[in-house]
Formats: sequence, structure tokens, C-alpha cells
Amino acid sequence: MTVGMIAGGLALIPYPTCLVKLASGVPCPGCGMTRATLRLLQGDIHGSLQFHPLALPGALAVLVAAVIAAWLPPGHPAWDRFVGRAMTVASVGLAGVWILRMVHVLPWV
Repeated sequence: MTVGMIAGGLALIPYPTCLVKLASGVPCPGCGMTRATLRLLQGDIHGSLQFHPLALPGALAVLVAAVIAAWLPPGHPAWDRFVGRAMTVASVGLAGVWILRMVHVLPWV
């Protein structure tokens, strides 16, 4: 809860708060994700996708994870498989978005 409040507060600051972007001038792969999630929570899907194209798939993955976690018994091996695959997909997705931003296919935020 506290982390969400801090992230939400940082998203409202009108200048970059990403430490990678401040230190190097190049946004990190997750830049814009907090603002995209806030837009998504407000029901603005288009605005969310403009900040970061993975906010909506990420939110859906969190919902799927919550359902799986509630459905499976504790210690079930399917949970570990789900988490491993979800982390792989998230890593590839973030790297892909970052590469597309580096070659100017997607805009920097």
C-alpha cells in the first residue's frame, strides 16, 4: 500500500523521477509504467497505452495471478511454473518495448 502511494505521488511530479533516466538521460524499460497504470485505473485505456504499452497486459497478468493463487493449494508446483513463465514474458516484453523506444518506433515518455 505504501509503495503504491509513493509511486502514485511520484507519477504526479511534473518532471522525470526515474533514477536511470536522471543518471543516464535514457529512460529505463519500465519508464511510464506508473503513469500508465494510474491512467488504467481511471479507465483511460488509450492514455495508458500511450505511456506504456505493457500496463494493460501487466494488469491482466496480476488479475490472473490473483485467481491462480486463490485457486491453487499452497505449495502447488503449477504456481512456480506460472511465476517463471510470467517473469520470462514480462522480461522479454520490457526488453522489446525498450528496444522499440531506442529505435524510435515507440515514443519516449
